[in-house]
Amino acid sequence: MDGTLVEPPLDFPTIRARLQIPAGAGILEAIQAMPPDARAEARQILLEHELAAAGKAQLMPGALQTLAAIRQAGLKTALLTRNAAAAMSIVIQRLGLKFDLAWSREQGPIKPEPDGVRRACQALGLAAARTLCVGDFEYDIVAANAAGAVSVLLSPSGQAAFSARPHHVISALPQLLDLLGLADSEGH
Repeated sequence: MDGTLVEPPLDFPTIRARLQIPAGAGILEAIQAMPPDARAEARQILLEHELAAAGKAQLMPGALQTLAAIRQAGLKTALLTRNAAAAMSIVIQRLGLKFDLAWSREQGPIKPEPDGVRRACQALGLAAARTLCVGDFEYDIVAANAAGAVSVLLSPSGQAAFSARPHHVISALPQLLDLLGLADSEGH
């Protein structure tokens, strides 16, 4: 969701500093490893950041048009996010997004685990191998690859800055239509 469909993404450096989580460590994983009292407080702090970001989120360029073209072609869409359900719901409602399936971290398991992708494919009646998973972070690519799906990295620079290798790299969401064979003669 953040950094793929909507901007601005969460301010991860601020969240990490506030929760004393080192760079490179997964925030949710680090919170889970905390003692119970600290874990509850950290979850609340993270939720506050997520809700604030959701209330200000703006669509990435071409997001609405890309989703509309995909849906018009009769393809199913799903949103799998590590965000809380409350933040996900705010983004979906505020921005008028529609998905056949939308799961937050509460529906788990979360990326980088592949089971969320597998379960979503099963729920939608899709083969993972015929499913494109688009994301902007290494966990998205790891989960898609491990689930047997086609991984697509959205990277404005057109480069992958981590070890997980995506099947495709796009610099803007409308390029997804080319991968799906849905781009019209004008390239939209």
